[in-house]
Amino acid sequence: MNRKLFLYIAIIIVISSCGSVEKYNKQISKKHSPEELKEDVEYAYKKLKKLHPDVYWYISQEELDGKVHKLKDELTKPLTTKEFYTVFAPVITSIKQGHLSIQAPSTKQTKESIKEKGKRDSPFNSLSFESSEDRLYVKKVFKGDTTIIKGSEVIAFEDEKVEDLLASFKTFHASDGYNQTFIPKFIGNRFGFFYMNTHKRKDSVLLHLKFKDSLYQKYIYASYDKAKDLSTKNDTIKQVKKRLSKLERKKAKEARKNLYKKNNKYGYNKRTDDYNRNFDFLKSENETLIAYMKIKSFTNGGYKEFYKESFAKIDSAKSTNLVIDLRGNLGGRLTEIDDLYSYVADKEYVFIEKSKMTGRLSFLYPYFHTKSITTKTAATLLSPILAVYHLFKVKKEKGDSYFKFKYSKLRDPKPNNYKGKIYVLIDGESFSASSIFSTHLKATKRATFVGEETGGAYNGTVAGVYAPIELPNSKINMRVGLLKINAPYTIEPDGYGIKPDVPIESNVMTEDKELQWVINDIEGSK
Repeated sequence: MNRKLFLYIAIIIVISSCGSVEKYNKQISKKHSPEELKEDVEYAYKKLKKLHPDVYWYISQEELDGKVHKLKDELTKPLTTKEFYTVFAPVITSIKQGHLSIQAPSTKQTKESIKEKGKRDSPFNSLSFESSEDRLYVKKVFKGDTTIIKGSEVIAFEDEKVEDLLASFKTFHASDGYNQTFIPKFIGNRFGFFYMNTHKRKDSVLLHLKFKDSLYQKYIYASYDKAKDLSTKNDTIKQVKKRLSKLERKKAKEARKNLYKKNNKYGYNKRTDDYNRNFDFLKSENETLIAYMKIKSFTNGGYKEFYKESFAKIDSAKSTNLVIDLRGNLGGRLTEIDDLYSYVADKEYVFIEKSKMTGRLSFLYPYFHTKSITTKTAATLLSPILAVYHLFKVKKEKGDSYFKFKYSKLRDPKPNNYKGKIYVLIDGESFSASSIFSTHLKATKRATFVGEETGGAYNGTVAGVYAPIELPNSKINMRVGLLKINAPYTIEPDGYGIKPDVPIESNVMTEDKELQWVINDIEGSK
């Protein structure tokens, strides 16, 4: 492809997409007229019907049409973007699709601010929260004020009670179908996200906390990645390198290489400073060796080496009991859960059905509606090739379009597949990919499930590839899944998760009752 043509297209896209930060901030801060807000509602609904493969899976068209018309009738006065979000989001969440997310934009930093202070993050990036019975607790402190006590209950943010905030936030997101375990946990986990969606961006937020019988107050602060600090850090690294001998530099390089490999294998999470994939052996009181695999997320880094190594260790130790802990696992990659399943499947299998789409070229939408100039430019240049590829991969059947993954073919378990007993720990935040994986184990009676009903539905979900949609006036962002993904198993009634064989309701900051039940069960079977 001609280099000048590539540059020409890039320049056109940059010019057409450029808008000053000041203009953008003014747009999302100002009051939008009722006419503009109604236009946004119509635009959102039109895009949903065009892109989402099953909008009316859990709600009838008549009911959703009624909610949309009612919202437009109630838009009689000007609203800011965040005010509009609080009435718009509940209508979208009534569709009951957990991957369909809505986000209100926050003001952007000016170039001058970034140059002076560096890039700003959210004050909520310093901690994580967990909710239980309409209460919110500090789960972990990552950075900032280390005098905030882990396990403290948060009573209020500024002058707003937590119970009121949690009640309102529950209307801004949905689970898949009629599930009741997902939202309470998810809202607690993503509390900062919903707070920022509904409040003006600030550099500090005051928390009113309680630990045991003591009340105390603490601020959490946004941090800035100052360029001068990075420069100083880089200078220090250079100075250290100069002082090292050739042998020391070689050892340091090897250490960095080994750390990279470890971080990649276990899926290092920089924000939480821990790993997504963890494996160890637990010993019961009667010395039984129990393989324990904690998978926090099917994301980050490579995974094949982790599962290959873990199951080799299980085989070598001759462990006949495996615990797969999927509590809090919100999902991730199909490729990873298929690889994991191939180690525990006891017969050949089809991992997922062919995936329904709204059209043969729906996949192209994200390429041309991304904010990435590079992706838009590449998509423009490669559009003929992309179109041919998707026309080849997407087939029409009885008027509907279906994308066929390689996972839709009959597959064999790994030659060294695990044949022992499996326990799976689940809760309301076992969602998306972790639910698809669990559906297979449940349907084939391959595992005993302990804990709470999964947040993800047994019969599948709409996810895979996402289309970003920005509403023209309020600039609210929607993320719409393009593929209906399901394992080749279904249950009735539809719209519920994988139910535990042994129901145990999890408690915040208390002993691990689910894992203890498994250990006791293994000991009792000896």
